[in-house]
Order: sequence, then structure tokens, then C-alpha cells
Amino acid sequence: MYFKSPFEIITFLRLKLRCYVFGAAFTMLGLVMGCSPTRHLAENERLLWRIKLEGVEQNNKSAITPLYQQKPNRRVLGAPIYLNLYYLGKSFYSPERIQTDIEQETQQYNRRIQRAGSDSLKVDKLIEKKENKLARLQNKKENGNWLMRTVGEPPAIFDSLKLEQTEEQVRIYLESKGFFKNQVSSATETRRKKVYVTLNVQEDKPFVLSQHTYEVADTTILRLLRENEPASFIKVKQNYDLALLTQERSRIEGLLKNNGFYDFRQQFVTFEADTSYEAYTVRLKTQVENPNDSTLHKMYTINEVYFTSDAGTNRFGRTRDTVELNNVHFLAYEQRVKPKILARKVIIRPGQNYSATRTLNNQRIISNLDVFKYTTISYTKVDSLATEPNKGLLNAQINTALLPRFQETSEVGGTFTEQVPGPYTSIRFRIRNIFGGAEIFDVGVRAGVEGQLQRNTTTVGRRTEVGADMGVTFPQILVPFRTNDLLVRFNPRTRLSTGYTYVDRNEYTRTNLDFSFDYIWQRLNIHQFSFSPLDINVISTTRIDPTFQQYLDTLARSGNPLNESFRNAFVSSINFTSLYNTANYNQSNDAKLVRIFVETGGLLWNYVAEQFKDLNTYRFAKLNVDYRRYHALGNNMTFVYRANGGVAKPLGDSRALPYDKYFFAGGSSSVRAWLPRRLGPGSSALINRTTGEADYLFEQTGEILLELNSEFRFRMFRFGSTNVNGALFVDAGNIWLFNERNTNPNPELYIAQPGAKFDFNRFYKELAVGTGFGVRLDFTFAILRFDIATKAYDPSLPQGNRFILNKFRSDKIFGAKTQTTFNLGIGYPF
Repeated sequence: MYFKSPFEIITFLRLKLRCYVFGAAFTMLGLVMGCSPTRHLAENERLLWRIKLEGVEQNNKSAITPLYQQKPNRRVLGAPIYLNLYYLGKSFYSPERIQTDIEQETQQYNRRIQRAGSDSLKVDKLIEKKENKLARLQNKKENGNWLMRTVGEPPAIFDSLKLEQTEEQVRIYLESKGFFKNQVSSATETRRKKVYVTLNVQEDKPFVLSQHTYEVADTTILRLLRENEPASFIKVKQNYDLALLTQERSRIEGLLKNNGFYDFRQQFVTFEADTSYEAYTVRLKTQVENPNDSTLHKMYTINEVYFTSDAGTNRFGRTRDTVELNNVHFLAYEQRVKPKILARKVIIRPGQNYSATRTLNNQRIISNLDVFKYTTISYTKVDSLATEPNKGLLNAQINTALLPRFQETSEVGGTFTEQVPGPYTSIRFRIRNIFGGAEIFDVGVRAGVEGQLQRNTTTVGRRTEVGADMGVTFPQILVPFRTNDLLVRFNPRTRLSTGYTYVDRNEYTRTNLDFSFDYIWQRLNIHQFSFSPLDINVISTTRIDPTFQQYLDTLARSGNPLNESFRNAFVSSINFTSLYNTANYNQSNDAKLVRIFVETGGLLWNYVAEQFKDLNTYRFAKLNVDYRRYHALGNNMTFVYRANGGVAKPLGDSRALPYDKYFFAGGSSSVRAWLPRRLGPGSSALINRTTGEADYLFEQTGEILLELNSEFRFRMFRFGSTNVNGALFVDAGNIWLFNERNTNPNPELYIAQPGAKFDFNRFYKELAVGTGFGVRLDFTFAILRFDIATKAYDPSLPQGNRFILNKFRSDKIFGAKTQTTFNLGIGYPF
């Protein structure tokens, strides 16, 4: 074979290597899926292959399946891949060889320890290495090699005793749900050493609550229970449910602890269920017992409150300085944080009834200041000569200790975009309590380079970004008319910040100087609000590539005002954000996220820009709503779906939006089968006159956005301390414009296909659809994500030819014109 250049040789070798890799992968997959799962079983062993649950019509099947004491091996596309991987690892597993290694390592380390002689430090290190080495080998000998332990899954050998235990667990569960007369049996069938189990359940009728009464000797507690009975989990005419009784016991404990009953525990709450009156009915009695050492439960009030801001510090011969403010005693050797600031963060005051919820809220409020290492709130009972035996006094003690005043964090990493690696780095410096009022001062710099497909050519360029920012956060709402207790229970903050960003792309160079004034507050830790009455950006485009300028001029002549987005500009806005999020870091719990963003630009601050005649100004309005739902399915599986939509429109005399205010679609957190910012708008496209195909070379801006995403996440295996998770996903979405616009940069080369305008009669036909598979490496502190997505439905094609999933090519997953794309990212896409 003859090659004309080294480039052709490299291309040929890359293609050949790719063929070898795909060939090896498919060969391994074929071996794993094709192996018989029973050929390794002993003569008397049978493999549990399936458990079928029948007869469950009134209960939740998904709550019963976790009760199985033995489960079949997991299967993918009908094949027990994890079991076959276990057998694959077992094929080269030799306990005898591992035992030989153990003996050899023992002898080797004994000789090294003997040679170390009297050097105790060296001997200790050798002993530690020996123990670690032998522990790893022993684990390998007892539990199998890496493939068997980490990726593979040992065979589920059928055990009749565990099947009996499963039946018993199902009976107990049904009884807890009020089905006291249930019957559970099982039947097994063996075919080719595979056991098929059928669990037969006869639920019968559930027992229903016909009456609910209280038996409480303490009249104060009885009054509280009756006043709050509408919030009770127990309702007449509902099915008997043991889980609801457990919730009710916790509710009663919380209710009483929030009303002064400091010593109350849920063990004092019992339930008596009587089924003897009428068939399939339960008369339920809630009983609250009195403590053994008293006839009544004591109700406690707060006597004194002490706040120690340097707990754990001892200065012998000195006593702490005490400042009393708002009936709270602030103690410290040196009052580094102003007591008048801390007084606004203390919501526990003398004379209040003890409240567990108020205690937790106050602990959260103080912790959110981010100036203390920890916050603990404890109570001490005070001896009282009070004549009322059911009354008590508590002294509250709030203990904190200051965090280091100075903190530095740095980050170094890399990206891989458009097949171009790029480094990035950042460093941040924080000063806490800078003015003595628990303020936080932050300053940071960042720099990074990444690959980026150029807008007007088929080549990949580089995007360089350098930026710096600084800001100060005050632990209160700063307003001219009052600054004391506004929103104190909602962790109020005021942030003043400014920043500078320099972006250099092949097409242009821009700088952005911004300033913002933000009010931030939150409800608990799940609902945060942000209001920015002042958000100003001064944008300067210092360089525009002549070819790109020609592209903008071509659009301008056809009525497209995109060129206005690249003029020097003054952008001012007022915005509000509401973020409700109950998801944990790993997004593995049953949760939801709702983000609402509203912004209006240019209504109040444009008069400032009038002093600078060369600055373009904008008036616009923008709304974005993002809804996400996380369903935990058990067994390390989660189903997630998302709906993201928004509109942004110029107002008044403005013909265009600031470039960063447009919507974009495509990319690793959007519709992943399209390259970043290359999808849409609508069914419009640039058709190459030579090839007759659509080109995705240009970033596309939109004024209307609609995205729908769904993802099924599951655990594949564990590699050391890293969880390797998989995901199957389907993405749909697009952007549109309010008015049809020409986006043809070169009429001689392209034909502009219309369809960018949003139309209710056809927008649903213009939703691009992509699907794919992803792998996530969960390092606990960060999640590295790899997604391969392929186009399934392309709205830029003629109707009738838009479904293109059958054109999937596994050997082409890079570039601008490919069917399939590869995405790499940090964190989950949504």
C-alpha cells in the first residue's frame, strides 16, 4: 500500500487501531453474552433464574421485591452478563497460586525485616507493608480476583430455605399494610438447571380504621394533640398501615418537642389496635404514657441564652468578656465578630418555650455565616423553686469557634472539546470576617483554553478565556430604611461583586466588565431566592475577524440584526431567581428541582449609558423555567426527567438581544446528539449546494427554548472506591425565533432552508431527538461523565426522512457532520 504523506499513514493507523478496538470489544461482548450460565454449576446446584410475583393487586409490587431474601443474577438484554464476567474471572483464578504468593511474600518480608536489624523505624515500615500486602492477597484468595469481586456477580444458587424466608417477609409486610388474613405460597419449576419461582399472594380484604381515640392522662398534651389532629397521619376510613403509625409517633414527638416538652421521647407513644368489634375493621387508640418519675411531662421555657464565639479556647488567668444584647449574653476573650451582628442571628430568646425546630433552625442560621468551624446548641436544666411541678427552666448554650480567617483554594484540570485538549486553572482567596461583622470577601482569577468549532469555517480553533472577580458578602439585607431583623430566619445575605472577563476566539475578541448587587435568602436548605436590583455589564468587542465581519454584514443586509450583538454595549438588568432543590449531591434520592429565572433589561439603568454615545443599549425581557424530577427506583437505580423552557424577546427600539442572553441548544447538558450551540432554530438549516446536506458549522441563537430530557441511571460495578455507573438517555428539544430570519453566511455556498419561526401548528414536529449511552465515574468528590449520543430525529431534514436512527455509525463519533457525537463533562447533565 502506497501513502503520499505521513498524515495518510497516521490516518490509516488510527482507522486500523479503531477496527482492532471495536473488534476486540464486540468479541468480548459476544463471549460474555454467549456463555451458558449453568455449565459451571455442580451436579446438585440449580441457578435461580426468575421470581414472578402474582396476586398483588392492592399493594405496591416495587415495595415487595426488595424483601426477596435471594434474587436472580442481573441480566442485560436477557443475558446474565455480570454472572458470565464472574465466571470469566474465575477461569484464571487459582487459590493455590495465590497461597504460593502469600508464602513467598511472607518469606521475602521476613528476610528484609531480619536484614533491617535494630533499625526500629525501618522494621516498623516493613511490617506495615507486609501486613498490607498479605491482607490484599488474602482478600484475593478468599473472595476472588478483581473481575470476580468488582465487576462480576457470583451465581445465585437456589436456596429453598431463603425462599421460605421470603414468603415470611412478604406475609409480615402485608400484615403491616392491614392485610391480616393474607396467604403467601410459592411454586418452583426447574428447566435446564434453572429455577423459575412463582410467589402466589392472596391479599384478601384490608382492615380499615373505623375509630380513632386518644388516651392521654396529661391534659396539656391531650389539648395539643386535639388542636393539631388535622395534621395527623391517622385518618378514619383509611387502611390500617404500620408505616403511618411510625410516622405518627414521630409527628407527636416533634409536636411536643416544639411546644416546650424537652424530655419527651416517642417511646412514650403507643398504639392499641382492636379488631374484635366488626369484621375487617380496626379501632385504634393512641396512648401517651407519663414518665415513671413523675405524674406529668414537664414543659420547659428558656431562662438565659449564652453565646460563646471562641469555645474550646482557654486563656489561663483571664475571663471572657461578656456583652449583653437583646437578652443574650455574648462571651469571648476578644469579640472578633460584632455582637450586634450575631444578635440578629440568634432566634432563641429568654421566655420562649423550648422548641427543637427553632434550635435546629438557629444552628443552621449560624452555620451558614461560614465564619465558624462548628455550631452546637445545648441546654442545661435550671433548679427552680417554682411551685408548679410541670414547669421547668432551661439555659441555652450556643458554642462556636472561628474558622481560619484566610483560605486559599486552587484548581487545575483539562477539557476535551472538538477533539482538542485544553488546560484550565483557577485560584481563589477568601478573607472571613473582614470588617468584624461576619462579612466574606472573595477574590479569584481563572484561565483556560478549549477547542471550539469556528462559526464560519470547517476548522477547529481555540477559545481562550481569562477572568478575575471579587466580591463581598454581608450577612444581612442592606437597605436604607432598616437593617436589623429583616428576613433573619431565612439566612439573608447581600452581595456586592465585580468581575472582568477576556475571551479570545478565532472570530472575535471580547471583554466584559460586570458589576452586580444581589440580595440572597433561603428557606431551610432547599429553597433559595436571589434578587438583583442592579446587574450591569460593559461589553467591548475589540477585534472581529474580517471573515466573521463579512458573515455579520451578510446577515445584516438580509434583515438579521445579529451584528448588533457584537457592538460595544452597556447591558443592565434586574433579575430574580427561585431555586427549589431537594436532590442530594449524587442525585440518588427521590427529589425534585424547580428553577425559575425572570429578567428584564434596560428599563432603569440605560440613562447611565447615554453618557457614552458609542455604547449600544438593550431593552429585553427573559423568562426561563427548569423542572427536574428524580425517582429513586432502588438497587442503585434512578430515573430522571427534565423539562426546560424559556422565552427572551427584545423590547422597544431594540432589534436584538445581547449575545449571551439568547438561548442555545445542543451540547453535553442539552440535546447531546448535537454539537454545542449547533441545533436549530426550528427546522431551518443551511444546505450545502455541493453535497445537498445540512451543515452544523455555525452557532445558532434562539429566542424560544424547549428541551425534554430523560435518563435511566444504574450501577454497573465498583472499581476500588469508585462507583462506575451507566445511563441510558433520550433527549429532545430545539430553539426558535419569534420572526423568520435569514442566517445564510454565504448564499453562493449554501441554500437557506426556512423554518426558524415558532409556530404552534408545527413546533412539536421540530423537536430534535437524540439517544445514547453514558458512563459516569463517581469519585465521591467529583463525577466524570462520558456520553455517546446519536441523532434519532433530525428536524432539518424533509418531512418523511427525519427519522435517522437507522443510520447510526459506530466508527464515526467525532466532527461536525457526523450522526453520533461524544461528550465529556464534569457532573451530571441535569
